[in-house]
Amino acid sequence: MKNNTQKYILAYALFMLLSCAYNKMYAQEAGYFNHQFLQPVLINPGATGFDGDHQFLAAYKHNYSDFEGAPRTFTALYHGSFAEKVGLGAQLMTDQVGVARLFHGQLNYAYRFLLDNAKISVGLSTGIQNFKVNLDDNPLVDPEDVLLKEALDGYLLFDGSFGAYGEFAEKFIFGISFPNIVKQRIQEINGDVVIDDLKSFPYAVHVGYRHEVKNYNFFIEPSITVKDLRYSPFLVDLNLKLSFLEEQLVGGLGYSIGDNSRVALLLGTRLDNLRFFYSYDVSLGDFQQHNNGSHELTLVFKLPAKAPMAEE
Repeated sequence: MKNNTQKYILAYALFMLLSCAYNKMYAQEAGYFNHQFLQPVLINPGATGFDGDHQFLAAYKHNYSDFEGAPRTFTALYHGSFAEKVGLGAQLMTDQVGVARLFHGQLNYAYRFLLDNAKISVGLSTGIQNFKVNLDDNPLVDPEDVLLKEALDGYLLFDGSFGAYGEFAEKFIFGISFPNIVKQRIQEINGDVVIDDLKSFPYAVHVGYRHEVKNYNFFIEPSITVKDLRYSPFLVDLNLKLSFLEEQLVGGLGYSIGDNSRVALLLGTRLDNLRFFYSYDVSLGDFQQHNNGSHELTLVFKLPAKAPMAEE
């Protein structure tokens, strides 16, 4: 009996550590997916409809696999181009860490400016989030804990993001975004509880270059992303993408510098209008010995824009 009680207390303590629950989950709303350098719309609403086509995206991330209660995130997203310069999109996402779950719904809008040798798009998104913790009537829970009681009942937040994304000479890629820069509880917490972190200033800056190796149908794309997101450590992501035969074969490497340093390997392919990307990464910290690395999958289906009808 004593051993069972000790295990129970240990499991509960581990849950509180993992799910410090909801704090770090907010960082996963935007910027959680490492494939954002492949699909910038995952973090930057300015990239909505940027390619002038229609795209359906599904992505899944399993952090720290083989570790009980580790984060699992899934998103489904559509974005496309309308009226030549307008981008519209919609996204649904669910994120679970231990017994804490976050559901997020979002709408994107962007407008493109077409210059002589450049294309720049600015966009914004608005969303609603629902956060909830399920402890199944755990007797160890303090019913007087205001924050935990709110989480058990579930609560809603409103958020808004802003970003700009562009290309110059079809080689230089740049973007700046402010994910979830506007975040507000739809119903304030009762009692004298203040969450100052909702007032922080999250941002992400991305710069890349697309180099073609002529006569070999081969592209080399190095990029760097600097990001400081809410409830997340400051990180610098260095990525290298290699594309062969119009992305029929894709490979790459990634390295993150910061409190959560990691290395990653990327593989991908294209079958007609369907693209598939998979990456595996390992942490360079001490926690890596307690898990089997992280896996991320992304599927993208592209529908080309209709060609304008020729005048008779």
